[in-house]
Amino acid sequence: MKLWLALTLLILVVLGGLGVTITWLFGDFYLQQKLDSLRTEATEISTQLATVYSWSERLSLLETFKLTSGTQMVLLDSHGNILVISGSSLNTSQALQGRISGYLGGAGGGLIGGWSRNLQPSDFFTAEYLAQVLSGQTISIKALPINGSGQTMLLAAAPVGAKPVQGVVLLGSSPIPLQESIATFRRLILYASLIAVFLATAVSLFFARQVTRPLALMQRGATRMAKGDFLPIQGITSKDEIGELAEVLNCMGESLRNHMEWLSQERNLLQGIVESISDAVVMLSFEGVILYANDSAKGLWQENEVELLERKTQIVDFLQTMSQKLTQDENYATMTLGIQVLQVVMAPLAETEGIGGHVAVLRDVTASLRAEKARREFLASVTHELRTPLHLIQGYLEAIQDAVIPKHQQGEYIELVLDEAKRLARLVQNLQDINWLERGQNLQPVPIDMECFMSDLDQRFQGRAHELGLNLDVSKGSGELLADPDQLLQVFINLLDNAMSHTPCGKTVRVFQVEEPNEVRLAVQDEGEGIPKEALPYIFDRFFRVNKARSRKDGGMGLGLAIVRQIVEAHGGHVRVESDMGKGTTFWIVLPRMQSLD
Repeated sequence: MKLWLALTLLILVVLGGLGVTITWLFGDFYLQQKLDSLRTEATEISTQLATVYSWSERLSLLETFKLTSGTQMVLLDSHGNILVISGSSLNTSQALQGRISGYLGGAGGGLIGGWSRNLQPSDFFTAEYLAQVLSGQTISIKALPINGSGQTMLLAAAPVGAKPVQGVVLLGSSPIPLQESIATFRRLILYASLIAVFLATAVSLFFARQVTRPLALMQRGATRMAKGDFLPIQGITSKDEIGELAEVLNCMGESLRNHMEWLSQERNLLQGIVESISDAVVMLSFEGVILYANDSAKGLWQENEVELLERKTQIVDFLQTMSQKLTQDENYATMTLGIQVLQVVMAPLAETEGIGGHVAVLRDVTASLRAEKARREFLASVTHELRTPLHLIQGYLEAIQDAVIPKHQQGEYIELVLDEAKRLARLVQNLQDINWLERGQNLQPVPIDMECFMSDLDQRFQGRAHELGLNLDVSKGSGELLADPDQLLQVFINLLDNAMSHTPCGKTVRVFQVEEPNEVRLAVQDEGEGIPKEALPYIFDRFFRVNKARSRKDGGMGLGLAIVRQIVEAHGGHVRVESDMGKGTTFWIVLPRMQSLD
C-alpha cells in the first residue's frame, strides 16, 4: 500500500503540476501571439489606408483586404464614428450597410445605439482606448464588453495617418476557440493521469510481488531467528540483490545455529562438570546475590527440599565477608556450619567493566577431619590400651621372675596377668573383625529359630544384668531368620553391652521383636541418658565415641557400633537409632526374613 500510494501521488503531482503549468503557459502564449498577430495586421492595414487621402478610395481599398479567419474589422473616424464593419463572416454588402451606423461617445464611453447582432469589436472599444489611439499609439488588449457582461474579445487598434489622426483601424477576435483548445488539453491531461494511476497500481502490484514479498519473507525469517528458530528462508529464487540478501541471511542463520549448538554443548559440558563434582560451587554477585549454585551447594542449605533460610544466610554472609577481604595470596578460609566444617576457596569473577562477582568452592572436610581426628584418637587409644596391659604384664612377670612376690601370692598375680592378656586379645579381635568385614569375607548363613535365639540371649545376659542391678526383659521370638548365627550374636553382644553400660541401676533394658511379613525387626531399648541429637549421624562411624572419658575408662575405642552396622549391612539389612536425652535409646535392626546371601 505504501508503494502504491507513493507511486500514485508522485504521478498525480507530476502530471497535475505539469498540466497546470503547460495550460497556463500555453494560454498566455497563444493569447499573446494572437494579440501580436492582430496588432501587426492592424498596423499593416492602417499603413495602407494612410497612403490614400480620400475616404471613398479607402473604403474601396478595404474591399481588397483579406482578414485572418475569425477576425473582424471596424473602421472608425477621428470622432469615434463607425464607418464600416467587416470580417471573414461578413460580405461586402453587409459591410457597406454598416457605415455610419453609430458612434462612440458618452461620459462612460459606452455605445450609443444598440445592435441586434452578435458582439463586435466596437462593443469593447471605449473612449479611453480611442483617446490612446488618436494620440498616435497602437494598442492590443483583452477587453470585456462595455456594458460589463458577456464574453471577452482580443482587440488591436492602430491609427490611420499621423498628426492629425484621420481614423482608427480596430481588429477583434474571439478567444473562445483558443479556450476550447486549452480545455481539450486539460481533459487529455486528466485522462493521462487516470491511465497513469492505473499503470501505477499495476506496477506497484508487480513490485510488491517482486520486492515486498521477499522482504516480508526475510522479515519473518529474521523474526524466527531472533526467537531461536534457524530454519532457512524459503520461496526466494531471484538472482538479484534481494536473492543475495536472502542467501546471506540463510548463511547467517546456519552459522548462528551451529554457534548456538556449540555454545549449548559447551554449557552442558561445563554444567555437567560443575554438577557432577562433589564440592559445592556458588557464584555470588558483587551485591551478595547468589547467581548460581550446584546441587551440592543447595544441599548445604536444604533439607528434604526445604530451604533453611538461616543456614543460607550464614553461608552468604560468610562468602560476602570473605570477598571483601580477598587478596591474591589469601583466597581460602574455613567456616563452621553447625557440625560441618567447610573449606572455602574463592576467586574473583572478572568482567569487562571490573569485578562483577566471585566464584566460591566449598568442600566439606568434616569427614576427613573427623577421620584424621579418629585416627589420632585410635592411635592414642590403641597405644594406651596396649601400653597399660603390657606394662602390667611386664611388671608382674618381672616381679615373679625376680622372686619379689612370694610363692603363695604368685597365683593371684598370674591371674591378673591373664586378665590383661585377655583384654589385649579382645582389642586384637575387634580390629580383626573390622578388617574381616571390610574385606568382604563370605558369611555362613543358616536358618535360625528366633525363639531359641532370643532365649539364648536372655540366658547369656541375665547374670550380668543381675550384677549391675538392672532389669533385662527379652521377649519371646517367633519365626525363622536366615543369618550367620555367630555374627548375629556379636551384634546383640555389642548392643546389649552398650545398653547395660549406659543404663542406671534399677532401670530396664529390653530386647523385642516386631512381626513383619518379609523382614525381621529387632530392637534393643534402654532407659539410659540418651545420645545427643548432633551425635546421632556419627555413632556408627569407626572410632566415634560420644563420651570419650567414659569410653577410655571402660577400655572402649568406638568400634562396637561400627562392627554392628557392617554385620547388619552384610546380611542385606540396615540399622537405625532413636534417642531422647534423659529418656533412653532404641537401636532397630531390620533383616530380611529368608533370603540367600552371597
